[in-house]
This record gives sequence, structure tokens and C-alpha cells, in this order.
Amino acid sequence: MNRTRLLSVSAAIGLASLVLPRAASAQSSLALDNDWRRRDRPARAERMMSPQSAAFEARFGPYSPQVDSEPGLKGKPYEQVFGSGAQFYFGFEFDWQAVRIPWVGVLGPGFAWGYTHTSATAKVTATGQDSGESTTITIYPMYVTAVLRADDLMRRTGFPIVPYGKIGVGLAPWNTGTSVGSSEYAGVSGSGFSYGMQWALGGMLCLNGLDPRAAASLDETVGVNHVYIYGEWWRMALDGFGKDPPVMRVGTSTFTIGLALDM
Repeated sequence: MNRTRLLSVSAAIGLASLVLPRAASAQSSLALDNDWRRRDRPARAERMMSPQSAAFEARFGPYSPQVDSEPGLKGKPYEQVFGSGAQFYFGFEFDWQAVRIPWVGVLGPGFAWGYTHTSATAKVTATGQDSGESTTITIYPMYVTAVLRADDLMRRTGFPIVPYGKIGVGLAPWNTGTSVGSSEYAGVSGSGFSYGMQWALGGMLCLNGLDPRAAASLDETVGVNHVYIYGEWWRMALDGFGKDPPVMRVGTSTFTIGLALDM
């Protein structure tokens, strides 16, 4: 397992352990009884929960900007400078669950913000040797999206898997620089923003069943209905919708993992 993937997994597990502790002594008027033989137990538990209207995600994963995929580009300038390894990405997403579709789930808009950064030793143009400076690139991937979470089966039966999909528009401000300041070449500033389509497919694992009493207490005290860990395939095609001149393609096609909360 490489360092970027290990950081992603560790961060997600750490957050989950903080949000849903195994509090055996937790007492709550919403706590579920111990009669696991009741077939209507999941539906009864859902009816006892506080109203649900939003979701929050903490996101982690590798990020490989697709700068070298631009048509007509000679060579692979990004790889030559920063190598072929992925950067570490983290971000946050907030969704408003505006509409509940019977027998399907919830649909609504979402907004996400993220951050990724990498650096490498700058090369001397004439010789290709390492210089005494470092060069960096920082990207702030953001998007506005429509989110469909198919959670109705989980709410009715207790089956813990919730599939979901997202589609929207992405925007990523970016900047490059060196250890002595911002980058500029031939009068062109080393900063800008790229935009294009964004979409994702993923699955969430509900953790409430690990400790129903702690989950009920969490809902009663802070209004969190469900706690999930999730995995998501994610694509940001930041190609400027084919605009000419083209934007720098700092989007990616990757996966993220993280922690999600229904509220």
C-alpha cells in the first residue's frame, strides 16, 4: 500500500472512531430495545429519528492531475517535473437532501471544496540538473453537483449498503510557484482556474448497527441520523468544455474514501 493510500485509509478510520464510539453505557430515550427478532425494528428505529435534511462528507484520496492529457501537448511536462506518483487530496462536501423519492432515496444539490499540493526539486533548463530551488503546484478542486442517495432500502430493512451517484460542474483554481515566489514564464502568470464536468459513483456502509444505542444517543444529542464510511470513484473532466484556447487540465479520475453523516 503506497503512502498516499495509507494516509487516506488512516484518516477515514480515525474520523469514524471519533464520531461513533463504542459507548456501552450510553443511555437514551431513543435507544433501541434488545429484541432483535422484531422484523419491523429498522423501520421503527427510523421513525424515532430526528428529521433528516442534509449530509456532510470528509473526503480523502490520491489525486493525479491530468495536465499531460491535453491534446497536442509535446511530451509530459507535468510528469517530468513532479513524477508519476499521486498527490494526497482531502476535502469536504455538504449536501442538502431536498426531495425524498419514495422507494428510492433522497435527491438534492451539493457543494464540495478540496485541497491538494505537491512539490519537487526544480530543474535547470539548460542542463536538466537539479537546482537549489523547489517548484510546487497547488489545486483547490470544487464542484456543484446533484446527488442521489438510494437509502430507502437501508431505512426500511436495515440493509447497511447505500449506493449513490453524483453529476455536476467542477471548478479548480490552481497556482504554481517556486521556493522564491510565484511562477511566471514569458509574461504568463503561473496561476489560473480550470472547469468542466464532474461525476461520481459510490457506496456507503452504515455504521449505526455496530452500536445502536450509541447511534441513537448521537442522534438525540447532536442530530446525526446515520454515520457511514464510503468509497467513491470520482471524475473531474476539467477541460474547459472544449474551449479554445484550452484550460490547463488539472482534473483527475480517481477514488476517494471517507466519513459521511446524515443530519
